[in-house]
Amino acid sequence: MNNATSLCPVSMVHHYTTERHHLPLILADGELIPSNAGAEHEAPLLWFSRAVRWEATATKMIQGANGLRLLTFNEQLASLGCVRFSLRADDPRLLNWVDACKAAGMSSTTRRKLETVGRKRGGSPADWVAVRSSVSLADVRLQRFDGASWVGVDHG
Repeated sequence: MNNATSLCPVSMVHHYTTERHHLPLILADGELIPSNAGAEHEAPLLWFSRAVRWEATATKMIQGANGLRLLTFNEQLASLGCVRFSLRADDPRLLNWVDACKAAGMSSTTRRKLETVGRKRGGSPADWVAVRSSVSLADVRLQRFDGASWVGVDHG
């Protein structure tokens, strides 16, 4: 568990995404929709994180001069924008990391690989939770990062 998570009680979990690409699609749908992110043999899940500032594994990769590279948080903020949808941490639909992996039908080998990659990126599996179903935007709070803090956004 990272220090930010262990120092303060967490009342919300967050689905982090990009403002300029994913946000318009989510708003048009009116809900957050589970995905299996290309793992066709796995059941789709909607992932959230207890990470308070940003979930490191939500940072995107780009094609650089020397191949793929991970954006820094500031690069992602500048080029794509950063938003989060916050759900109450006591929502009964939430599954912890291990239970979510089982619900998705993920092998233990795949789970361990994701844990390793996630930790290398600065994430913590202890922070990762998921739901099996779509989540209505009425059930979440939308915020965008303005460069200094998370600011509420009205999403209708």
